[in-house]
Amino acid sequence: MDSKKLKPLSAYSIALGVVAVAFLAGITGGCLLSVLGGETADGAVTEYLSPLTHGVLPQPSVSRVILNALLYPTLCFALGFAIPGVALIPAAVFARGFFLSYAVASFARVFGATDGTLFSLSLLGFPLLLSLPCLLLLGTHGLLDSVSLLKSARRRTGALLNVKAGFTRFGIALCALALAAAAEYYLAPALAAVAARTIEIVN
Repeated sequence: MDSKKLKPLSAYSIALGVVAVAFLAGITGGCLLSVLGGETADGAVTEYLSPLTHGVLPQPSVSRVILNALLYPTLCFALGFAIPGVALIPAAVFARGFFLSYAVASFARVFGATDGTLFSLSLLGFPLLLSLPCLLLLGTHGLLDSVSLLKSARRRTGALLNVKAGFTRFGIALCALALAAAAEYYLAPALAAVAARTIEIVN
């Protein structure tokens, strides 16, 4: 009986794999920096939680929330129209994973793995649930488009990019990112305050 040949991976699968690995590498880097950061990470957490002594975290500024929700997905989308996106898109995804894991690991370092992670999920969980799929979607398609541009430049031929489909994906992603920003602005501070009292971060 002849063994079946393995089917080659599609370009989409490879691009998704690269983006996913970049995100996981960022998570690993953020955790390591938090562990090695010591007093710097502890001080950042203490300063961030100081408003909880009054019972609730204040709502973050609208501009910060919008920037936090849109920055990395928009970068991935925009860089898909440029050859440097081949390197810069994985770098952007890496950065997003890095800063997220640094925050979670810092809370875990200060309050313990269980309590710190629970608090982080109350603060970041809902926004991340909405924004992470957008980042992976736009990052994967952006990387595919950048690679297509690079190949076309080497062959000195015109790249065939489906611009309409790209903007459609971006529009759908913007709707989800708007919900993520709303969750971070309205819901996350209240959930974080409840979680802090539940796990006795504050009295």
